[in-house]
Order: sequence, then structure tokens, then C-alpha cells
Amino acid sequence: MRPLKAVPLYLVVLLIGLAATRAAAEPVRFSIPGGPADQALLAFSHQCHDEVLFSYDDLRKVKANAVSGLLEPTEALARLLKGTPYMAHRSGPHQFVVKRAPPTLASSVRGRLIEPGGSPARDIRVGFADAGLFMLTDDNGEYFFPAVPPGRHLLSASLDDAVPVRTEVNVPRGSGTIDVGTLTFRRSDDPVPMDPFTVNGGPAGIGRFDRSLNTPLPHTAAGNIDLFRTEDEALPYTIFNRAQISRSGAVNLNEFLQRELLDSDAATRPPDEDGSADAFSAGSSNLSLRGYNSDETIVLVNGRRLPEILTSGRDTRPPPPDVNFIPLSLVERIEVLPISASALYSGNPVGGVINIVLRPTTDDTELTTTYTNALGGFDAPQASISLQHGQSLLGGKLQVRLSLSLSREVPPTETELGLIRTHMPVPPDLSSPVYRATPNIRSADGLPLFGPGTSSVTSVPAGADGTESLPAFQARAGVRSLSLFKAPAGMDNSPNSIDYSFGRRQRSGSIFASATYDVTPWLQLGADGIISNAVAHRGLSVFTGDLLLQASSPFNPFGKDVRVSLNETAPALGEGYGEAHLDFSAIVLGALIKGPKGWSASLDAQYGRSITRYRGLVGVDSTRWQQLVDSGEYNPLRDTQVFGPPQAFYDKALIFYGSPNQFVTLGDYDTLDTAFRLTNTSLRLPTGISTVNGGVDYRRNHLAGYLDKRTYGDGSLAGIPQYWEGRTLERVSVFGELQAPAIPAAWCPSWIHGIETDLAARYDIAATSQESNLAPTAGLKINLPGGFALRGTIATSNRFPTPVMSRRSTLTGATGGGEVLNSYIFDPVRNESYTVLSNDAINTNLHPEAAVTRSIGAIFQCGTVHRFRLALDFSDTEKSGELAYLEPQQIVSLEPLFPGRVVRSPLQPGDTHSVGYITNVYTGSFNLARRHSQNWVASADYVWTDCLGGNLELYGRWFLYQRYDLQLLPTSPLVNELSSPDGAAPRLLRNRANLSTSWSGRRFGFGFDTYFFDSRQLPRQEWASQGSNHISSFWELDAYLQADLGRWLLPKDSKLGLQGQIRVNNLFDSPPPRYANDPSGAGVQPYGDWRGRVYSISVTAKY
Repeated sequence: MRPLKAVPLYLVVLLIGLAATRAAAEPVRFSIPGGPADQALLAFSHQCHDEVLFSYDDLRKVKANAVSGLLEPTEALARLLKGTPYMAHRSGPHQFVVKRAPPTLASSVRGRLIEPGGSPARDIRVGFADAGLFMLTDDNGEYFFPAVPPGRHLLSASLDDAVPVRTEVNVPRGSGTIDVGTLTFRRSDDPVPMDPFTVNGGPAGIGRFDRSLNTPLPHTAAGNIDLFRTEDEALPYTIFNRAQISRSGAVNLNEFLQRELLDSDAATRPPDEDGSADAFSAGSSNLSLRGYNSDETIVLVNGRRLPEILTSGRDTRPPPPDVNFIPLSLVERIEVLPISASALYSGNPVGGVINIVLRPTTDDTELTTTYTNALGGFDAPQASISLQHGQSLLGGKLQVRLSLSLSREVPPTETELGLIRTHMPVPPDLSSPVYRATPNIRSADGLPLFGPGTSSVTSVPAGADGTESLPAFQARAGVRSLSLFKAPAGMDNSPNSIDYSFGRRQRSGSIFASATYDVTPWLQLGADGIISNAVAHRGLSVFTGDLLLQASSPFNPFGKDVRVSLNETAPALGEGYGEAHLDFSAIVLGALIKGPKGWSASLDAQYGRSITRYRGLVGVDSTRWQQLVDSGEYNPLRDTQVFGPPQAFYDKALIFYGSPNQFVTLGDYDTLDTAFRLTNTSLRLPTGISTVNGGVDYRRNHLAGYLDKRTYGDGSLAGIPQYWEGRTLERVSVFGELQAPAIPAAWCPSWIHGIETDLAARYDIAATSQESNLAPTAGLKINLPGGFALRGTIATSNRFPTPVMSRRSTLTGATGGGEVLNSYIFDPVRNESYTVLSNDAINTNLHPEAAVTRSIGAIFQCGTVHRFRLALDFSDTEKSGELAYLEPQQIVSLEPLFPGRVVRSPLQPGDTHSVGYITNVYTGSFNLARRHSQNWVASADYVWTDCLGGNLELYGRWFLYQRYDLQLLPTSPLVNELSSPDGAAPRLLRNRANLSTSWSGRRFGFGFDTYFFDSRQLPRQEWASQGSNHISSFWELDAYLQADLGRWLLPKDSKLGLQGQIRVNNLFDSPPPRYANDPSGAGVQPYGDWRGRVYSISVTAKY
């Protein structure tokens, strides 16, 4: 057991060092669009981290000015409110109060604009540039400025194909309302000059309770290319903002999404937390949405596909990308769309889309560190530290950012958790092999070992060196070794061992850099790039062998043939020999052209590359291992925990990737994504101001070839080297999206306040008509009185069979193609768990699948000081001919349907079962006849903005599967995978829920997060081993405390900000529910952290 360590010393050094820093106040880079003052003030507060107190009811009717540039917060707030009847003043070091200004300081101005033909000039931008006041005319061409400061101001407005209107308006002090009258545009053949102050808007603004309350990020050449999304649109997005990410105490991004994303796969662990996964495995396999496959959830970064991590000869379908390559400190917000969205995003997002939006460049330096560890008396730390610096150069034309991140993870082991020992299965019958601490021995013919009436089993005594005589074994007659194996050194990868690691030891680092340069007022160039590296291992490799020791062997004291089941390691290679290096890099180049009247054109390209290298063991040649026993070179009757194998075992039986001590490149995969798009977020249509986005994109995927060469320790080949030929795939698609009012607001009846639409389509172009397809999406939202709104969507998806990037073509039913792997399965016929060989048998009869998703929902929100928001959405997805890849356990569970894919050995003498052990399982992809899912998502928010001088917030979210039916084959029955699962579908929880309560003030804040996981129904074949037909429900409570450390540790005039948080997850140490057939072998279903109750300490310094 490792001792519990104190909080790392570097945290203490960081606090002391930061406390000594002094400086004056510093300007902040603002980017606040013009619009409703309440939203502008929220954006101001978010960007400078100062609190602003104001009346929502009063300010939401006022138009605020756009503010951009490097400014002192006081100056920025003055510019934002300039010309309005409101003014701001400081009420504390980081607090402003906005109140109505004395009436004598400003006057109101009104007027009307007419087009050359005599019709009202609707939606025309008019304003006083010198005063920073602008607005759009209404349907009658009228405008009204409620507060214009005294003095002479130039009123101007522009219209296509007309001479701009300019007139001087003299505004006396406190003169009431000034009527400018009617001004008419006159025609002109001269082009209208570009207006550098174009107001950007859209049909959907930021809702009062929207988790996207941060203002839309500036559109940059290499930034987020997707449209700004909110939770109140026609499409049911879920938004996670920077505040939620920061307070989570997570070390990596996947950990955050695993906890917060209710639509994801709760029962699947990512590779870094999966004790049964290879060290070189990568991909956030737990992020598959709504029960669909992981490759049906698209993950984006700034609207661009996050490249996957592929390895040659292994991947039967494109694996999910690994979000942990994106440092958590870089993330500004996460937008999740849990419905089919093929029209909006390329690929096959039937389950949904996750868009990770990176933080914008700001002129500051930020250092963040997080450390987590167990509170259970053992040491399994996780830590991360990141440094970010942003700076504006050349008078603001050039903005650069640099980010460095490091992290380290040490998994807990069975020694510390005791899960396997707590849920140790009942020992199998005497004829079955048992792999435990010391070798177990049984007679080969099932008869007594020591004469009539004696037992047929015994075991090797602890500490035996292989020279023991018969009495040593006779004294243990009938005694089998049932305690867990203890590896010679460090952790290992076997659930039969007490040093089994529940995850992998990993260290990673990344460097991110970005730059944008304004070449001209209308042209911006941008670039960003990231380089990430992760090094991981799972400890010693443990091999199981069931060896025959013949009566004639000099090692055999029994005088008859016996079988010896044992665990063996290769300690001479070292604990970290099986080490993987996962390298990922990506670069984005882009150009943004700003045109007149809100139009912009962008061209960008992203190149990504992942390289997976591994030094490790393929396994052990069981035939050669047996030959070593037969030849007298290997003695199985020794305590393998103490005495390692002979050199002959390394030289003749172990199989190495490549050759000993060689790193082999298992995967070299690169992608190229380019796109050209035209965008306008303030397009004037007959129905109102709209947003349009359209263009064409191109994607190329390439996996390099791979020579699969395997050797024994002596350098001889373990088989004929197999070359896996790589493949290049190309896709081109044309896309478009329109967000617009369905009808003009004036046409709506009194009981409808507006109808918004979101229409999109994408056409995939391919070499064959079978693969080319059109995928439309339509969304509708109806705004009703009293804060109510209704919304609905419909989307389609057509997907060609997933291409195999690197495969040997082998006919179904023959020997499988692809990598031969050791897979841990549960055999429902024998009611036992053990390891089998598995590989793919390619199905050459696949055909395209089709899907349609419909959703409908309702939103209600109201209140000012006490604010409420409720939302409820229902989704229905039907798929026909769906492609699904069946894993080894799924094939075994469905053996009656796929008898040719499960190979069993003959029954051994004395075996009382009806069938023998499974030796091989052939996996593969299939067209499932039908899948039909229905789910509900509900959310509730409450905010009290004046609770004891701070904000009280309550947030809850609930996910429910109403239906999940699967028909595996046209001839098989329709299976309800919720109430009567058969093991073919993902492990579904009918209900999941999160509830958060928090209070935050200027000096400190605290909160509680509750997570609930419903019970899960099990397939009938698992009931016997589980002792029940379900897995029990699970819940945990987390608590956190945040504080402004700078108030106590820094001088008042310091320009350094210092914040800290301490968080305890699983406060009551709720144990994971029992699950006898968990793939990790732990005997439990882990939903939270393997470590149980953990603490997290985070410190952020901002300069």
C-alpha cells in the first residue's frame, strides 16, 4: 500500500510566490456587440470578471453600444452606456452599480426613414457615430433614441443603391424629445461604402438562464466556425460554460463530460480508466450519445472535426476521438446537440454532436493547477498544471496566445480498493483451471491424486522453488490457492492479481499556440496549432497458462499426468515495459474577409496527425510454453510470485511486437479538412433579421500501411510478417443553414410573439450514387406570451457502411481477419468468466443504413430577481439497416444467433457442463434490421440574484429513456433493451439526473452537486452470476468551496488575481453497485471515480 501524501509542495510555493506580487490595475480586452443593455452588461461582467448590479426590467429595453479594444473597465462601461439614460459607478473593488442618470443630462431623438420608392426603410441601421449610438428602424422605418447627450451630432444611415442620409442634429440639455422628421433616401449608382460599425444580430439572443450567458465570441479566421448556439434555440442545445468547467475540479476534459453529460454512456469507462484496455488504446468511448455507437457522436473543436486515433489492423470502425488531447484550461464552453444533425455537421451524428469552443485571446497571463487524490488512506494522485499567456501587438492588429499544459495520473490498484477480493466469485468445479496466487494442480484424468478417497486437486506452497517432493503437495490435498496473485514488482494488468491497476499510469503534455493578424479592416489571417503527447503503461503483463505436466517429467512428483494452472510474468523486462506513446498534432490556417452589410467569407484548412507507438508483448505462445515444460526447461511447480521464469521463457515463448525493446508504430493516421463558407448574421429578409451560413467542405482521411512483424525473444519470427495496406478516403459535401423568422412579427396574432426557424441541408458527394445522399434538418420555435415557447425538429441521416481503413479481407465463417486479441468474456452457458482469443471476420454483405429523428419541446422562463427556467424535450429516432459492431461479449451472449462465430473446445474428461470452453470468438459488423429509441430531457433553473448579497442558483437536469427497441436480424424478435435486454445494445440506464445548488458572492462561494444513476436491467443470461436481474442504482454527493484568495494573500493594489477551490467528490463515499460480470473483473459497476471519495484542490492566478 502506498502512503497518503501531503498536498504537493509546488502548490504552497505557488501561493507564496503569488502573494508577493504587486501592481496597478490593468486594462482588459473587451469585445461586446451592441444590443440589449442587459445582455451587454452580462457580457461586460463575464469579460472583466467584475460584478454589475442593475434592474433587468429597465435595462432590457435599452440599446447599449458596442465596445471593443483594450480598455479600463470603468471606461468600457462608460462607452457601453454612453447616450443612454443610465450611468454606472463603482460600489466596491470589483463591483459596479448601474442607475438611471439625472434627466437633465440627455434628450430623446426620434424620426423616420423612407426608401427612394416611398416605402418605409425597414431594418436600416441609423445612428450618431460620434456618440456611439446606433439602432435598426422598425417596420414603419421609424427610430427612437431614448437618451442622446447634449451637443451637435451627425445622424447618418445607409441603404443599398442609395446615397447615404446625413443630417446634423442639435441636442440641447434636457430638452425632452426632438423630432428629426422624415428623411428620404435618393437613388445613386455609386456603391454603398462598407460600414465598419455593422451591428451583428440573429433571430435568437442569449436567454436569461442560458448557460451560454457569455457573449458570442468574436468571429476570427482560425476560431470557432460554427454559428453561436444557445439553449433557447429551435434546436435543443445543452451548453456547459467556463464556470461549470472550472468548478468541476476535473483534471481532464473527458472526466468533466463523463460526469455532466447525461446523454452519454454511463457504464463505459474511457481507456485511461479501463483496467481491461490496452495501454495504447485511445478515444473517448464513453461519450457516445443516446445509446448509439461512439462513431455516431461527432466531436468538434471550434466547429472542426477532432481527428480520431487509429491503429493499423485493429480498428473495425473509426474510433471516437480523444478529447483529453484538448487541455481543460483551453476550453471556453461546450455545446452539445443530442439529436441527429447530419445537415449541420459532416459525418454521421445520429447520436448527436459535441462542439468544444476554445477560449478567446485576452491580454493576460493565467496559471492554473489542480491536484486530486483519494481520501481513503491511499495514494492515487492526479494532477495538472497549465500556463496561458495572451497579448496584443502592433496596436491590436496582432493577437497571439500560448498555452502549456502538463498532467500526471496514477491509477488505484486492487491492493488499495479491494473490489475484486470483496466480490470474489465462487471457485469453479475441481475440473476447471483456477489462476490465483500460486499454481493450482489437478489430475489430468479427474481421479484422486494421492490414492483412493483423496482429492484430485492441490496447490503449490507459498515460497516453493520447484524442488518440493510429494509430501509438500500431499499436505495441501484438496486445498486450492484462491488468494490473488502478487506480481514480483509494481502494478500489473491482470484481474487475477492484487496489483491489478484500474486504469493506466500516464503523463501527458501539450503546447498550443494561436495568432490572428488584421491585414486590413476587411481581411484577417489566423493560425493555431497544438502538439500533444501522452506516455502510458499498465504495469507488468500477466499471462495465464494451463499446462500439462506429464508423469515422466523430472518435475512431476505425483507419478501421473497433472494439469497446472498458473499466472506468469516477465519481471526481467521491468514494470513499464509495455509502454505506449500517443502523439497528436493539428494545425489550422484560415482567412476571414469581412464584407458589406454583415457578410463575411472564410477559408480554412485543418491538418491533423496522430501517431501511436508501442513497446510491449503480444502475448505468449501457448504451444511453445508447453514445449518448454515437456523439454524440462520450464518448471511450473514453483511460486511464480517469488521465482521468475527461466531465460528460455523469454527467448522461446514470449512474443514481442517488432523485436525486444523496440517501439513499433501501430498507427500513423492523418486527416485534412478544408472548408469555404459565406456567413451573414444580420441578413435582412422580408420576415426579419436572419442568419445564413453556407459553403462547401472537403475531408481526407489517410491511414499509413503497417508491417505487423512479431518475434520471439531470441529474434526468430513468431509468424509470417503481415503487411496491412493503408487506405485513403475522401469526402466532399455542400451545406447551408438559415436561421430566420418564419413570418414578420407584425403578421403574428397577439398570442404569438414570433416564429423562428432553423433550416439546414447537407449533400454528400461521392463516386457512387449509393453513397451520395442528402440530409436535411428543420427546426421551428414558436414564442408565446408569458415566457412560454414551443420547439421541434426533424432530421435525416444516410450512412454508407463504415469503411475499413486497414484490413485483411477474410470471408465470414472462415478464420478471422485482423489482430488476434485476448478478450475477457463471461460464458453464460458455463456460468464462468475467462479469456478467449478474438478477431474479426469481415462481413461482405453490408448495405447503407437510414435514420430519421424527430424532437419536440417546450420552454418556460420568467422573473427578474427570482428567475425561473423550465425546459422539456422529447426525441424519437428510428434506424433501419443500422450498422453495428458486435464485441466479443456481445457475440458470446448471442451465440444462438451466430453459432459460426463462437468456437468451443471439446468437453474435457470429468467436465460436467454441456459444452466445452470457448477458444475463439469472431467479431464483426452487421446490418441490424431496426433500432427505435425515444428519450426525454428535462432541465430546471432557478436564480435568486439578491440572496444575502450574492446569487443563489439551483440547476437540475434529468434524462429518461422511454423506449429502446432493437431487432438484431430480420428473422429475430424485437427486443426491449430497457426491460428485457439481450446484451446486443449498449448498457442502458433508464434514468440519469444531476442536481446542483450553489451560492456565490464577491469573496467566496460554495455549492453541492448530486448525481443519480438508475438501476440497470441485465440480460437473462447474467442473472445467475449476478444473483439478481438488475444492477442497483447509485448516487453521489459532491461539495465545493471557492474563495478569492487574493483578498487575504495579496495586497489591495496588486494586479494579480488569485482564486482557489477545494472540492470533495462522493462526500458520503457511496460504494459502487455490484456487477458480477463487469469487464474489468472488479465485480462492480463504476459510475464515479474508482478511488471513491476524493478531494480536489485548484488554484488559479491571473495577471
